[in-house]
Amino acid sequence: SRYAESDRLAPMAAQLFPDQTGIERVRAVTQWVNTHMAYISGSSRGTDGAVDSILQASGVCRDFAHVVVALLRALGTPARLVSVYAPGLRPMDFHAVAEAWVDDAWHIVDATGLAPREAMVRIATGRDAADTAFLTTRGGLMTFNRQVVTAQLVEGELPQEDPGALVRLA
Repeated sequence: SRYAESDRLAPMAAQLFPDQTGIERVRAVTQWVNTHMAYISGSSRGTDGAVDSILQASGVCRDFAHVVVALLRALGTPARLVSVYAPGLRPMDFHAVAEAWVDDAWHIVDATGLAPREAMVRIATGRDAADTAFLTTRGGLMTFNRQVVTAQLVEGELPQEDPGALVRLA
């Protein structure tokens, strides 16, 4: 895909994760991305792909998600990008995460670790950010005047994030 260049990352992925399979592979890739990239707002461009993000060792949530997706695909694990609304982010906002096919189901993977996955609400699912953009313009002038999103916690506190848990979104 445009942003998750798994073909270019296949040799690197095979060298970094030679023995892992299934959920161990997903956890190893997620942990590697989390420890080898810095989350820095504004550090990437809208055209950056996974290779750019790895070379820069930084990015935002979509960059983390693209790297996870690309590495997992390079290893033969189906993966896709999911845009979500993420209660628990400070401030609450849209967020990009990956989803990996493990144990006969899609499971949410968030290498940023910035919000509890169990509280996330799916907005869109696709190959990469080109399929799941929060906003897209096709030429012309656009003025974004206002955005209002509200979320109300129905009962209790947000769930505590367990990085090792398998989490599925409805």
